[in-house]
Amino acid sequence: MGASGRQARTADGLRRLSGWRVQWRVVDALVYRELRTRVSDVKGGFFGVLIQPLGLIAIWVIFLSAINADRGGSLNVVLFLGSGTILFTIFSQIVNRSITAMEANEALLFYKPVKPIDTVIARTICETGLYTCCLLIICVGTWIVLDQVYMSDLGLFFLTIVLAASIGFSTGVIFMTVCHLLPAFKQTAFWIPRILWFLSGVPIRYWIFPPWTRIFFVWNPLMHSIELNRKSMSDDYFTPDANLQYAITCSIVLFTVSLWIYYNNERKLLTQ
Repeated sequence: MGASGRQARTADGLRRLSGWRVQWRVVDALVYRELRTRVSDVKGGFFGVLIQPLGLIAIWVIFLSAINADRGGSLNVVLFLGSGTILFTIFSQIVNRSITAMEANEALLFYKPVKPIDTVIARTICETGLYTCCLLIICVGTWIVLDQVYMSDLGLFFLTIVLAASIGFSTGVIFMTVCHLLPAFKQTAFWIPRILWFLSGVPIRYWIFPPWTRIFFVWNPLMHSIELNRKSMSDDYFTPDANLQYAITCSIVLFTVSLWIYYNNERKLLTQ
């Protein structure tokens, strides 16, 4: 009995390992498909994807330079805006593209190994990779022009990018599930990231507003990620409320909730 029990547990472990390997291959194939579609659908390929965030950064650089806005320290205005714009774009693109992930991959969902959450994972990897490259291009370009490297905490720099992507993934899974079960929610779901753009402190410092408005910003873990990303590039960057522990905790809680919602509705997603 003991030997047979060990053999059964070993076989079960191998099956689980095989399942993870199958899912990894599915996600890998979906990432390749997403990258190929994402880049080929835009004129200019990879650089065409980056034009929109770079154009938005250029407009705000001109505006903030003209009014000489306070950036909370010596952080260059391009890096200040590049950090906020790119991290928020990672979040918003993951969310918006997750809402339509099932529709875009509907034909593939007939294959049993392909799950709805795999499409969100693939789009999260794709968008995070593309826009992280964009932020690195902005940083390197700024360093070359100014002949000075701005980076005080490289680990925090990449951790905050991962946090923004994690928040986007979790929100995307929730929105994908809710939008599929309640199609009327889809239009509202597309508007939520637009509202959060301002509440994340992307273009300007939130603490320049009256103190009573601070509560509208500090609850948002994405704001904390953006502020800490800016802090990672400059030691003297002033950010009164940004808290890494809060951002991580919110990310973990949101991730857990999103998986719970998906797990309890996966069969409905595949049958409706």
